[in-house]
Amino acid sequence: MADENNEDFPPQKLGTIWTAVYVTEFVVIFTINAFTIVAFARSHHLRKRTTYLIINLTVADLLVGAVAGPLGAFYIKTENGSGFSWREFFTGTVASIYPLASQINLSLISLECLHATLYPFRHCLIGKLLYFKIIICSWLVVLPLSFVMVGLELYVIRLPYAMLSYTVLTLLILTISYVIITVNVKKNPLPQHLGSVVSDRKLSVTLFIVIVASILTILPFAICISIPDDTWFDLFPGRSDHIIEAVTALYYANSIVNPLIYAIRMREFRKAVKKLIVGKNPEFRRVQPS
Repeated sequence: MADENNEDFPPQKLGTIWTAVYVTEFVVIFTINAFTIVAFARSHHLRKRTTYLIINLTVADLLVGAVAGPLGAFYIKTENGSGFSWREFFTGTVASIYPLASQINLSLISLECLHATLYPFRHCLIGKLLYFKIIICSWLVVLPLSFVMVGLELYVIRLPYAMLSYTVLTLLILTISYVIITVNVKKNPLPQHLGSVVSDRKLSVTLFIVIVASILTILPFAICISIPDDTWFDLFPGRSDHIIEAVTALYYANSIVNPLIYAIRMREFRKAVKKLIVGKNPEFRRVQPS
């Protein structure tokens, strides 16, 4: 059975199919996130403290499609597995920076929501400068982290423990933060006359949906990379490559989920998107049929 499956899907044909899938996925990721960034840039109401981390997350997701995707496809086509290669190391490192940045931004957003829920008035006093510092620090952490993780996994231990640990840590932060938020909101319902607090609560609900969707896309990948290749071949002979590629594609699909949820949940974002689609054309308005 394994031989028949391998004949139906030879490695070269399998690589071509999944390369096409990835290219299509990354084009969609880039397009949706670029449209989201334009919507944020065109609307002054969306550019505020509570959305700075969301904008940073959108930038990271856009770079997943613009940079990580092409480099990942190039890496798949050119890797030979014959010892150390600076090209392979550089490609793998740059391709991993932006997915890692996306995950760390999800964690930061969840921590921000947690702080806004537990200390709403103190959260309102946080200045813009602190957000900028947090965003800069997140990138300064991801850059060397990607170098270390790729070096460890490719050339030292050749095991996915570093990536697995990072993924599990981010998922734990997301889960614990929103469990605390849910318990706190149920025990201490917010007064409806506090407009800013209610707005933060609504944003927290939106981000909670984003986190749940992200967990559903990231968790299968975390489980997949924790299983050795030999075990995959034993469990799914002839099909292991398909499963691994599908789970990886699902992992990258996390960069599509976020802007779609914003469009559904955030009223101001929907208005900004509507303006981008319909547009304001005074000349068209003046030339109306009588």
